[in-house]
Amino acid sequence: MFSDSYPHTLIYDEAIIEAKARYTKKGSDFVAIASDDVNDDEGEGETVVDIVDAFSLSEIGSYTKKDFMTWAKNYLKATVAELTKKGKEDRVPGFKKGATEAVKFIASKWDEM
Repeated sequence: MFSDSYPHTLIYDEAIIEAKARYTKKGSDFVAIASDDVNDDEGEGETVVDIVDAFSLSEIGSYTKKDFMTWAKNYLKATVAELTKKGKEDRVPGFKKGATEAVKFIASKWDEM
């Protein structure tokens, strides 16, 4: 979840939105441009990821790879149905291809995420 006011690009045949987040000090005007730029001496406050903080996102506790694959299968099926319902059948093949690639990528990196 994020606002389109954050820099973003469409990837995996426009099936996935990749948003660019930044580290920032909460309660400070300092904004780090990249994760390596975080400087604990700059300003005061907790270092947070801007998108995560702005939308009060939180980690999912015990979500397993199997849980993710089950969710993805149902989500992709529902999305294809919604595209079809709205008369956007032309987007379905690209979405299926891109979303499948994205799910495979996420599953392959599951231990890192």
